[in-house]
Amino acid sequence: MSLVLVFCTTSAASAAAVADVATGVAFGTAFGTAIGATIGRVFGPAGGVPVGTVVEPLGSSVLAWHAVRNPFEFVKPPEKIHPVTDCMQVTSEDGEFVFRKVAPVVSAPKHGRLIDILGSAPSMEVCGLFFVTDPDKIVEVSVKHLDVNCDTGGLMSFVDGWELNGMYFPTEQDHPKGMEQRVEEFCNDPKLWPYSPVRKAFRSSQNAALVQYRIPISGSFVVSVRYLRNPDPCNVMAEGVAPYYTLRNHGKHRNCTLTAVFPAVISLVGIDVGGRKDGVNYDCDRPDSTDRLDIGGSPGLDSSDMDKSAAVCGKSLDAGPEQAIFCEASSVRLVSSGRHANQAMVSVRMADENDIPLATVLCDMRRKKKK
Repeated sequence: MSLVLVFCTTSAASAAAVADVATGVAFGTAFGTAIGATIGRVFGPAGGVPVGTVVEPLGSSVLAWHAVRNPFEFVKPPEKIHPVTDCMQVTSEDGEFVFRKVAPVVSAPKHGRLIDILGSAPSMEVCGLFFVTDPDKIVEVSVKHLDVNCDTGGLMSFVDGWELNGMYFPTEQDHPKGMEQRVEEFCNDPKLWPYSPVRKAFRSSQNAALVQYRIPISGSFVVSVRYLRNPDPCNVMAEGVAPYYTLRNHGKHRNCTLTAVFPAVISLVGIDVGGRKDGVNYDCDRPDSTDRLDIGGSPGLDSSDMDKSAAVCGKSLDAGPEQAIFCEASSVRLVSSGRHANQAMVSVRMADENDIPLATVLCDMRRKKKK
């Protein structure tokens, strides 16, 4: 520990302070106790002034190095800043996402200044920040700055999941919350200024979330994003980097769906669904099969009515055959009645032209829902 004294006075009190220091020096030299020795080392003739301390004549200031930071003191690292430049942006990064739009301007030669073109047609384009992270995490979005005017048609929303062309992941059948709880819209209402009823933080139920925004003329926002651990993952958006994915119902009555927004080759790595012990059955799409694993694809995010290539049940640790799903979205859904603890591990990779012989589903990409 270092002791630093700073003198900043030129009055008689200054001379008294110097005299006190001299007394301390004498005290340290005379008695040599632990405390006196410390004072003597700092101020006495042998120790002199500590290295790094600049002493100037009275009437001047005394400068010293800053105290050394405690090595065990936690210092929060600064958040990463990501400018939002694309209308549709998919990211797995955390940190702050910053968007700013300035109204178009023209020069007025007569007055020599700039004038906003408010008469031009505003852009009503809806853009989105699509967040996706590891399967065992959720997305937390905090609104740190908001300048989106309701009166000019500005609007933002948080979506618990993803939305594309009016279709949602997870589907209404797979998600534990209703759609009115999953989508929350907000903007700045000038009539309520300076009070803001806007909720400041949102959390997703799975590893995917969406921030949509529509800023017709001008505005800005800053959202901070971080990813938190999910103790009970169910629905999963495949981010395209994990070789295996595991779906579990933990004995609950629910659907858990894995979706990849690309044509994919899917194969079973291991399965234990329906409580059956007699191997694997790839034809379990029957009315009495309340526990099964559906594999298929759809021409959009809505997999509730997907084209199925197989409905699997049973138990096996042997790898199954590869199935190529040539659709805009490829999905694996674990349907559970709650009577069994079901689980399945699947392998997912992106399909290419070499996988055409493995094709089991070919979707009509024109068959899409519209907003």
